[in-house]
Amino acid sequence: MAGRSDLALPSLLLYLTAYTVTNLAAFAVTCALPQRRTLGSYRGLGTRRPLLIAALVVALLGFVGTPPTAVFVGKLTTATAAWDGGHPWLAIAVLLNSVLSLFYYLRWIAPAYGRGDPEGNGGPRAPRSASASSATAVVLATSTLVLGAGAGLGWDLLALR
Repeated sequence: MAGRSDLALPSLLLYLTAYTVTNLAAFAVTCALPQRRTLGSYRGLGTRRPLLIAALVVALLGFVGTPPTAVFVGKLTTATAAWDGGHPWLAIAVLLNSVLSLFYYLRWIAPAYGRGDPEGNGGPRAPRSASASSATAVVLATSTLVLGAGAGLGWDLLALR
């Protein structure tokens, strides 16, 4: 990446770790809701499954790169390392990608908290693994918030090396 910045590798590792945790949280939400395959099928789930949908919202906001998620910190430090390393175009690409992703990721939030019953409400009961997936989603979403909020402390410890 940005060869002249000594923060490039730690920034990239932070971003990859944060993105992995966030992606696993989103995947766990979909595993907890195996019968939900369309945007419309998430309608109203924010009131029926508030913790699960909150975990989805955290994951989606993480993908966009909003604070206080760990992905935000990873994107910010990676873009800063690229800029400092003499690659401003790469830092701008990170910013533009985040702006463009707003449309894709945020369009899930309004239906989830909207009124109405989700499509397929009377469908088959979710398997037992759905509760484990729900717990996993909540733990991972909480982790991305904790990692994001605690990144300053971690970064300070990294700078002491």
